[in-house]
Amino acid sequence: MSLRAWVTGSVLVCIGCGGESDSKPSPAPKLGPVVSERLADLAQQLGAPEILLELDAQDMEEVDGLVTMLASSKGALRAIPLEAIRADVGPAAIGRLGEHVADSARETALRLAAAELLGALDHPRAAEILMRQVEQASEPWMRSWCAWYLGDTSQDQVLPRLLRRLRYEKDPGTFLWLGRALLHFENYAGLAALEDLAQRGADETQRATATELLQAAAERAGVEPTQLAGLWSSQRADELPQPTPSLRLRREVWKLVNELSEEHFQLRGVDDARHVLSNMGPWVAREIAPALGDTDAHVRLHTAQVLERMGPRAVSSGPALLAALADPRLAPAAAEALGRVGHPPAVSALAAMSAPGQAHELRVAALRALGRTGLADGLPSLRAAFQPDREPTDLCLAAATAMVLLDAGDEVAPWLGQQLADPLADGEGAELALETWLWRNSQAERKGFGAALEAWRAAAGPPGVIPSLDQVRQRFGDRSQLLSQLLPGLLPEILQATGD
Repeated sequence: MSLRAWVTGSVLVCIGCGGESDSKPSPAPKLGPVVSERLADLAQQLGAPEILLELDAQDMEEVDGLVTMLASSKGALRAIPLEAIRADVGPAAIGRLGEHVADSARETALRLAAAELLGALDHPRAAEILMRQVEQASEPWMRSWCAWYLGDTSQDQVLPRLLRRLRYEKDPGTFLWLGRALLHFENYAGLAALEDLAQRGADETQRATATELLQAAAERAGVEPTQLAGLWSSQRADELPQPTPSLRLRREVWKLVNELSEEHFQLRGVDDARHVLSNMGPWVAREIAPALGDTDAHVRLHTAQVLERMGPRAVSSGPALLAALADPRLAPAAAEALGRVGHPPAVSALAAMSAPGQAHELRVAALRALGRTGLADGLPSLRAAFQPDREPTDLCLAAATAMVLLDAGDEVAPWLGQQLADPLADGEGAELALETWLWRNSQAERKGFGAALEAWRAAAGPPGVIPSLDQVRQRFGDRSQLLSQLLPGLLPEILQATGD
């Protein structure tokens, strides 16, 4: 059975299952070696790597001369060596230029000139050398300049490695040029770093440059700079300029998916791969969704986690995630992801997964997901599951938290307050749900909630101090007592009806 067939069939089954408590998941789909097949297909399309010519002594001397010329040239004269490296020498110069770049004993100007010439060649091998410097150079200035030069090429296959470097980079100046390179490849994961530099950069030049980069990106997208981050994190991310990924970039993406497998399992590698994939654009969600049907259970699970982390940007993966509910090992992770991506047709299937008779882990995941969809259609199932006298506490907490997210928190706030005071309950979960309830209602300008939120936050303890376990318990107790004092004024009708 093809992947398209089982996705379509399973979606129809899930949509038709409704909210009946005796609904059973459809049979798990037939799995296949999706990742290996994709990698093999891309390798075939790309063909054998290009064999570069070797330079003779005379050509090597010419390359060295161009490096020296560029390092000492200014203004319009700089165009001469840049054009010569492209037209007269070509990719054969890459090896020699790489020697200049990697030699820390050489003058800074010569190393940077060689890096610029590599960028001018706009070749995969040249990009590899520049990227290696971005990842490994000890000098921040070298990492910065090589990121800059990569940001002027068409070598989009370096995008995943730029994203990985962004995660570990410590130098604010290098952040600036990593963000520029990412924007060049139509990736907006560096927005937070650029926005921070625009506000709190080390100097006026750094702040102005970050502001200019954000403004230029906004102009290309036809929006205001303040709208960029919101679009990137929403289902409207497709409205931002989208790249046409090269075969090389697609292969790098599937290499990352392959790193999620049981065969290659290594905690740091898996974590990096999930981070990088989840910070890519909407096209990646469409690209990797078929991996939910891979033979390797680790690939299926981690792919679902990547899509969950992408959130609304991965809304296109909704049908594949919906079908994945039929895979018993994958269903809880698929349910969580469906909630994050916000796929409306998933509500009825999630409701069925939350009903009694399903596996406990799946029920909890489905309840959480129903809240994260933001769709009120999930409320009947949440109310049905919120039965503290009959259902496990963790399941009731999942239902209560979801009800808060769907603006039905008034119904569960008293119970959440009780959980906060119970030393055997999940106090942190109850605390987070209650703060979310107070905040959402203060934003809606409901009477009394603004002052209640201020009082709640005032009971948080001293800022910047990691509390001890006893201090956390004391905070829970203080906030539980505070809530009992606030509730009569916030929910008089509900408390009168329940007799509390």
